Amino acid sequence: MLLELHQVCGGYGSGDVVKDVSCHADGGDVLCLVGPNGRGKTTLFRLILGSLSLSSGSIRIDGRDSKQLTPREMANLVAYIPQYHRPIFAYSVLDIVMMGRASHFSSFETPKAADREAAFAALEKVNALHLADWKYTALSGGQRQLILIARAICQSARVFVMDEPAANLDYANHQLLMEVVKELAGKGYCIVMSTHSPEHPFSVGSKALLMKEGRVAGFGSPRQIITPESLEEVYGMEMDVVTIGDRYGVKRTICLPVKAPGDIRSVYAAKEREQWEV
Repeated sequence: MLLELHQVCGGYGSGDVVKDVSCHADGGDVLCLVGPNGRGKTTLFRLILGSLSLSSGSIRIDGRDSKQLTPREMANLVAYIPQYHRPIFAYSVLDIVMMGRASHFSSFETPKAADREAAFAALEKVNALHLADWKYTALSGGQRQLILIARAICQSARVFVMDEPAANLDYANHQLLMEVVKELAGKGYCIVMSTHSPEHPFSVGSKALLMKEGRVAGFGSPRQIITPESLEEVYGMEMDVVTIGDRYGVKRTICLPVKAPGDIRSVYAAKEREQWEV
């Protein structure tokens, strides 16, 4: 198993944001973390990446306790792909991808021919080889996400941690990115992806981790976990989970907010009052 979390707790200062989270994912899996903002998804990522210390529990990566891994060993196992990256310098795309090789050589070494070949191969895997000579600053948001994924591939990591990778993309680039995620899983990578869309587990995921208040509200296959009842519990609103066929007969599952008879605004007003009272 590439990634195993057992009763993981952690947070900032003296308080735990993530509480008793257990889940697992292996090569070929796409584990989708689903839940509202501020409910522990990003904190859980920081615990997995080692930028936050566990207060209790354990994380094993490729069978090894994460606490025993050096920063270089961690970088060779886990790659982080942020939802947005603002470039400072106008590096070429090839240079950005080759930066993923940093954990493979010392501070005084420079990239070798083998590193360049690895960068070209990574770009080819995300169908972005034609962008190799472009300036990274000239790319669109969708193209930058592909390059960040190529950098993670070049890093030779086996686990990819993606923080809402499609959050800032237009619809076409959103769909393209999801196809790339599925292709990466098909090549044996373990993908851990947070998302605001409860539909993503159905379209790209093999496992879903539904979070509420930093705890596990459900973990398992998307069809087991993403249900009208569980979504209402987590998001505080009624939702239907519907499977339809597109024009080519392909089955797709979507999640639809349900508007009951009457003014739905009163529901949100009551929810807001409840949050202020807490």
